[in-house]
Amino acid sequence: MKHIVIFFLLTFFVCEIYSQAPVAQVPDYESISKEIVDTASDYYYPRLLDRYEAFDSTLTVTDYRYLYYGYIFQDNYDPNWRSRDEKKVEKYFRNAKKDESNYDKVIELVCKSLNDYPFDLRTMRFLCFLYHQKGDREMGEKASSRFISIIGAILSSGDGESCETAYHVISPRHEFSILKIFQFESTDQKRVDGCNYLQLKENKRGVEGIYFKVPTFQ
Repeated sequence: MKHIVIFFLLTFFVCEIYSQAPVAQVPDYESISKEIVDTASDYYYPRLLDRYEAFDSTLTVTDYRYLYYGYIFQDNYDPNWRSRDEKKVEKYFRNAKKDESNYDKVIELVCKSLNDYPFDLRTMRFLCFLYHQKGDREMGEKASSRFISIIGAILSSGDGESCETAYHVISPRHEFSILKIFQFESTDQKRVDGCNYLQLKENKRGVEGIYFKVPTFQ
């Protein structure tokens, strides 16, 4: 039950941030690619990533946009990345709900996975749940804030109502993470003008579908 409460709290805070977000802006990939390699820039990637991994609370929405979208220009970027420990993490995560002694073990696995791919939204959400369930309020708040901020960066890229205003994500898997956050369920998907269109099951908000776009260059 506790993990369900945490999920709804995350959803609430994401929606709250989204409602206060500035006007959506398509990522300027050319500018991002230049800024993240400029050692004099505030957005120099190695320095920005260090702050991200240290849960720096002073990172802004713009910083998170450079972090998230700048990752596509890193040598180890793979839009279809999956953790080698994914099944193991899921197994331990399920067991951790029943046996608190498993928390430390699965947190270690989750952190190892995030070291390999720091923007795996599903794994980031696991980490939020685990810290909160373990009773580590400080780390739970840090992990939740970071997760919410990445979601906020994605939501700042568009409104999802058309291909021209699609939400930009760096992995197709992130499309379904966004749906889960807003408690939408996809019934079908198709390619439309270079975008992924996810048709939705009937919902209270009356949203028929959402457009997503994954950058196709490096």
